[in-house]
Amino acid sequence: MHRMKRQHNKKIILDLILIVLLNALFWLFFRENDLLAALQEYADTHNRYRLHEFIPLIVTLLLSALYFSIRRWREGLQLLAYAERRGASDALTKLYNRRAFEAKLSSEWQRFIRYRKTFCLIMLDIDDFKVINETFGRREGDRILVEIAEKILGNTRKIDFCARWSAAKFLILCPASELTQTTTLAERLRTDIYRLLKDGVELSASLGVTQVEATTPFDELILDVETLLYKAKKEGGNCIFSK
Repeated sequence: MHRMKRQHNKKIILDLILIVLLNALFWLFFRENDLLAALQEYADTHNRYRLHEFIPLIVTLLLSALYFSIRRWREGLQLLAYAERRGASDALTKLYNRRAFEAKLSSEWQRFIRYRKTFCLIMLDIDDFKVINETFGRREGDRILVEIAEKILGNTRKIDFCARWSAAKFLILCPASELTQTTTLAERLRTDIYRLLKDGVELSASLGVTQVEATTPFDELILDVETLLYKAKKEGGNCIFSK
């Protein structure tokens, strides 16, 4: 609360300083371009309205109002963008959430149908995550999820779309990719994630990788990659199945 109050006070002081500077620059511009003399001459010819007393005040108020309007408009856009990001992000890992991923997948599918630019999907699931939670506690489990998310972001490209799909399951959409290079990415992730935790508990992940085909219905895209993931699970985990 105190921090927010300090930030608010700093913003007010900054606004006041910028308004003073804006007005100073404006009046300097007027003076250098003889606009003040022109205003004074106009005021003198309309002396009965006593404009020479009000013109500086009116101009200053208009400048201040313009500044605040622009400032509040920009803050409104920033708040809107922030709200959209929050609504599309997983609270724990900061990756995209399921709803955002489904929207992105639909968009990528439409582009694929139109331009035939192939893309791939990776589904990653942490092996025996329930055991990790039971052994080390939920807080440590959450920390591991955040670590996995960071490893995913560290190994993928900026154009890849990474999301937390469920409790310990992640999905990666790789635009403009083919199966071979995406499987290489999956192997890099598998290797990067694997390690021994305390008490001999392993941290590993199983992955499914698929290249989208035009013959695959949109509703089955997730099902296909999930089926490959479950095949990796049946093999004992810490491996990859691709198609």
